[in-house]
Amino acid sequence: MARKRVAQMTAQPEPLLVIDIGGTTVKYGVWSQQRLIHKNRLTTPRTWPELLATIVRMRQELALPFAGVAISLPGSVDTVAGKISGTSAVDYLNDFPIKTALKQALGLPVSIQNDANCAALAETWQGNARDVADVALLVVGTGVGGAVVLDHQLVSGQQNFAGEFGYQVMTAQGETLSELGSPVRMAERYSRLAKLARPVSAKAVYQAAEQGDDLAQFCINDMLNWLSCAAFNLFVSLNPQRLLIGGGISGRPGFVDDLKQRVQRLLKQHGAPLIADIAACKFHNDANLIGAVYQFYVENGNDTTVKVVSA
Repeated sequence: MARKRVAQMTAQPEPLLVIDIGGTTVKYGVWSQQRLIHKNRLTTPRTWPELLATIVRMRQELALPFAGVAISLPGSVDTVAGKISGTSAVDYLNDFPIKTALKQALGLPVSIQNDANCAALAETWQGNARDVADVALLVVGTGVGGAVVLDHQLVSGQQNFAGEFGYQVMTAQGETLSELGSPVRMAERYSRLAKLARPVSAKAVYQAAEQGDDLAQFCINDMLNWLSCAAFNLFVSLNPQRLLIGGGISGRPGFVDDLKQRVQRLLKQHGAPLIADIAACKFHNDANLIGAVYQFYVENGNDTTVKVVSA
């Protein structure tokens, strides 16, 4: 398998415009003086021209002398070719030369990297995987992604596809982990079963569950069961020292502890002599952005430490 060394970096020219493009939301901010500032978010545009116009507007509104743009993307990202291979949560970016297009539109250096790989880079760099050599990430969002770091090296795979855990087929009907373990999909399922006029968010489902809604509790429990099965499979197949959980839901109080207890029960049930060392990503929603900065630094070739300050 192809691997990319997780080295230590020194500060590059700043500031950087940092963008995390997701299937539902685009998060962005400015990397300056070794921290993220001016953080914001917006709904993911429906087309490439709209997304490009949005990024151009970000730069204009922030009105800073940017040294470059660091981008986190879903899907199988080819950092050399500068595009997504295969499919992703933002279908109009599939097989589109986004890196070249943005360089031409902005006149700045641009780096791209898979979103889960970005989270792995951030956490291995200065997060909750600094003290281990082997770590897997399970990133839970609109879909489910992931990343693998072995011996301090990011494993990208033969076709940049390593860590795409959401593609795992979990049922005889062919349902995937992204369909069963995503909080976005869970909320859609709840809305459908509850016959609601309008879909609700995962946050709303959790609120309903806390108020005693049996259907909401069922849907959340079902999602957690599928995620715990996936986490169990990662422990027995990759045997990482630690599994980190990323995505916005990882910051929900009790979520990671609940998942950890379920996985430990499965390990015991199936006789696997392992301890489920599971933790949330240190940087939570900022992990993809910070990892994108790291990728930009990698492509600009420095080799000493930059201290990351959590904003």
